[in-house]
Parts: sequence; C-alpha cells; structure tokens
Amino acid sequence: MMTADQTLPVLVLMPGLDGTGKLFAEFVRVLSPTVECVVVSYPKDQPMGYGELEGLLVSALPKDRPFVLLGESFSGPLAIRVAARAPAGLMGLILCVTFAKNPYPSLGWARRLAAYLPVKGLPRWVRAPLMWGSVSPSSAPSQVERAMSGVSAAVVRKRISELLAVDETAALRQIRIPILVLRAVGDRVVSKRATQVILKNSPEAKLVEIDGPHLLLQTRAAECAAVVVNFLGALN
Repeated sequence: MMTADQTLPVLVLMPGLDGTGKLFAEFVRVLSPTVECVVVSYPKDQPMGYGELEGLLVSALPKDRPFVLLGESFSGPLAIRVAARAPAGLMGLILCVTFAKNPYPSLGWARRLAAYLPVKGLPRWVRAPLMWGSVSPSSAPSQVERAMSGVSAAVVRKRISELLAVDETAALRQIRIPILVLRAVGDRVVSKRATQVILKNSPEAKLVEIDGPHLLLQTRAAECAAVVVNFLGALN
C-alpha cells in the first residue's frame, strides 16, 4: 500500500463558500496515495468574517511539517492573508478558482443587502450551469447539495458580505513564496478578470488553466491533482 511521500509538504485545503470541506472528498481521494492533506472546516452556525476565520485557520496549520495552503473560491483572500504573515513551515500557496479582492466590483454596493439574499432558496436549475457547468441539476457532483444544506443561511450571507468588501491585493504583494493559480476556463462564478488581478499583483505566480466549471476540484479532480503534485514536488 502506498503512503504519503514524506518529502512533499502537507497540503492544507481551505474550502469554498460552504466552508465544510466535504467537497474536497474526491480530490483528497485522488491525492491520498502521495500527499498528506489537512482539510480545514469553518463553523456551520457561527457567522464569521475573514478576520475571525484567520485565527481559526492559523491554529489548524501543521506545526512540525512544511506545508502549502490551497485556498478555494471564498477562501482565496483568507489564504493570501495568512501567507502574507509568513508562518513557519509555509512553502507555497495555491489559489484555486478564486480572487484577491471583490470579484464583483459593480456589486460592492449590495453588501448591505446580503442579509436578505435567498441563499438557501436558489433553484438547482440556476446553480447547475454556474457551479458545475451542466444544465442538468441531477448531474451535481456528490456531496454538493448535502454540504450546503448543513450550513445556516446566516453564515452563507455573512460570507457573501465579506467577499463583496474584501481586498487583499496589498497582502498578496508581500508574499515571497511560489504561488500557483488554478483557473477554470468555464468558470461562470469567478471571472477571468479576477484572476488577472491576482497575476497583476503577483507577477511571479504561475497560472494553470483547466477546462472545467467553478467546481473545478470536484469535477476535474485528477487533472487538478496532477498539477498540484507537480507544484508540490518542485518546492523541494
């Protein structure tokens, strides 16, 4: 039986808007023979902003092994904030289908309305093409619906409010470790412009584009895993 390669850094996975970490299951399964993963989860019933989540994340970081942060979607700005602190053992940063500042600049004014968004009531036929790139609601990757169903609406609204105001470009410019940017070519949630903001503020970052929807790690797990393993291996 293969075991995790002890020469590779631990991969710390930070989840998207659901915050549960459950949606990493297939990606972790593909990686598990060679990479040790730590999946971070956020409270399901406590509305917390990026500042509060930062403390939670820092406490979850490996203390005795080198590691790499992977911030998916909502967690991208949080991963940037923590990486800018240069914690001991941090070797690299992966930003997946994410952003460094509000990815919807024209909607910044809507932050005060986030408390009224019907975040738990969007029909599956609306979410399907946005999240997993299919017009068929029944084709959702396993765990997607269950992950979101366990998170309170107040928590989701708080996270939406946070991302509509976030700007971690200054922190991004402070980072001096290798950065991998994973972009989904078919992403209908986070635009290419948001990726360009990251690259503009971190010109040394390496961009890899993979043909897939916003739920890239869930729908293209093997392709993403190969890119991530190569990145981890190059850090040694």
